[in-house]
Amino acid sequence: MVQARRREDGLDETDRLIVAELQENARISNVELAKRVNLSPTPCYERVRKLERTGVVLGYHARVDRGVLGFRQTAYATIMVKGDDRADLGDLITRLSANQQVLEVAEIAGQPKLRMKVLGQSVGSISDLLKTQLSSHPAVGSYETEFVANAHIDRL
Repeated sequence: MVQARRREDGLDETDRLIVAELQENARISNVELAKRVNLSPTPCYERVRKLERTGVVLGYHARVDRGVLGFRQTAYATIMVKGDDRADLGDLITRLSANQQVLEVAEIAGQPKLRMKVLGQSVGSISDLLKTQLSSHPAVGSYETEFVANAHIDRL
């Protein structure tokens, strides 16, 4: 029997195909998924469960039309971090993560800064949100905001 070659991340080509199919359509039936990756249903099901157990597949999510929910504006904010206090930075990240309008926060290499993606009903609502969340926080030196004019690719 020929053994499937695993890459250094532990995934073989079939695992990668399964992940790609699930990313495209997380609601695909196991039978259909098995057909697409050339497996029978039981081994396919076992592989999906293993990908979930090992943390490769972190969950399944519904994609929603944010505009229908009233969130018609997206912005990116670059936050220049002030000082070296990791506790202040951690507190800022915790504060931001508690807000459902904040979709992403990433610490950027180089100068100490954060980049965040935020949703709002309008430019004004995002500006107000950033002022209340950022202006008085001790970890924030300054911040700049860029508002999205057109989103061409929007994946999870």
